[in-house]
Amino acid sequence: MPRMRRVFLVAEDTTNHCTWRSHNHSRVFEEPGARTKYLDLLARYKAGHGIRIHAYCIMGTHPHVVCTAARGQAAFSAFWKVVNQCFARWYNRRCQRRGQVVMERLRSPRIQPDGRHLLTVMRYGDLNPVRANLVRSPRDWPWSSYRHYAFGEENPLIDDAPDYVALGRTGAERRKAYQSLLSLPLSRRLRVRRPELVVAAFVGDDLWVARRLSACGLSPPPATA
Repeated sequence: MPRMRRVFLVAEDTTNHCTWRSHNHSRVFEEPGARTKYLDLLARYKAGHGIRIHAYCIMGTHPHVVCTAARGQAAFSAFWKVVNQCFARWYNRRCQRRGQVVMERLRSPRIQPDGRHLLTVMRYGDLNPVRANLVRSPRDWPWSSYRHYAFGEENPLIDDAPDYVALGRTGAERRKAYQSLLSLPLSRRLRVRRPELVVAAFVGDDLWVARRLSACGLSPPPATA
């Protein structure tokens, strides 16, 4: 599939799963202070660009950030440009190096706004460290939003995801439901990278995805057996 124009992926109040890989797959976020710096940059610039951040997980070579673009595509792109450029400058100064830090264009699949697809993406992100055998439980990874949702840990960066709020009438109910979502044993499908959640243009039901692709002048992917 050809590279999708950002204007087809991001519009006012769309929710997107955002990620990128570091140059040469370097473990840029394992540099001391790097993860804290990146989260600080997200927090510093999100309000000014109308970005609501619902979830994140910062790995060694890449971040996962789920966010809503309240002001549409232009502000969304400006937000990611300033965050990633500031991080690259910080990293290069820190490591006394020059050159590219972010290897690829930001990936930003658009998530269907109903049907609990947002929770699916959040679960996938929270389980990244478990799949990578870095921790046994997502609660043991400090660089994600899991503990905010599962245990009520205060996190000023996070704007609670609407699908999470719908999990229960009280905070206790929602936390218990979210813990249940991630306490299930990893299925074979969850043990591997899922391109349909990371590199595909749209995340949602087959019919919704087909309609979005058609609106972009593209054919839906062939059905799999």
